[in-house]
Amino acid sequence: MKKIALALLTLLVMCSCVPPQYQSTINTANDARKYLPPVREVVREEPDDQQPMCSRLNSLPVKKRQLYEDYYGTMLTTDKSWLRTPGGNYNWGIANSKRLSMAYFAAYVKTTGKYGRFKTSIYIDSGIKADMVFTFRANSRDGEVLKNLTIRPGQTRKVDFETGGAKKLFIFTELRINHDAAEKIVLGEPEFYTCR
Repeated sequence: MKKIALALLTLLVMCSCVPPQYQSTINTANDARKYLPPVREVVREEPDDQQPMCSRLNSLPVKKRQLYEDYYGTMLTTDKSWLRTPGGNYNWGIANSKRLSMAYFAAYVKTTGKYGRFKTSIYIDSGIKADMVFTFRANSRDGEVLKNLTIRPGQTRKVDFETGGAKKLFIFTELRINHDAAEKIVLGEPEFYTCR
């Protein structure tokens, strides 16, 4: 908004300095606007999380049923057809178990040891009508929020964050009417890890 005001003020000053024969062309700041390119709002998006540089990695892939618990509409799978997305193909992951009439997604992932970080890639299909916010909570549905991540329809985002020693993460999306149905939501290759 400040840039627009500055541009208009500059044009106004320039217009007052225009010789009289050209003043009929540009009389006001409002007239000057039609000579400016349209102003688009710039949406700043957080970059994908980057994994810290590790010389050695101790990891626990969430591949076994003991490390996963469905809360709503999810399944742990190695089925390539469910895990194929425009952003990549995954060897294992958590996906919706069927078409979701409401784009809501919730599951627990658990760790058996002491891991300081969690990472995954998240994809939502392009048919979803609005951005989805994924929230990661420590230990329970009411636990401390460790990470929020907004994903646009058709987008794949990487997430990597500290778990704060949590033994379990509750991963869910907000429940909103305007999301419409979801064909595919994928958490690709989720895993806990620690740099050593």
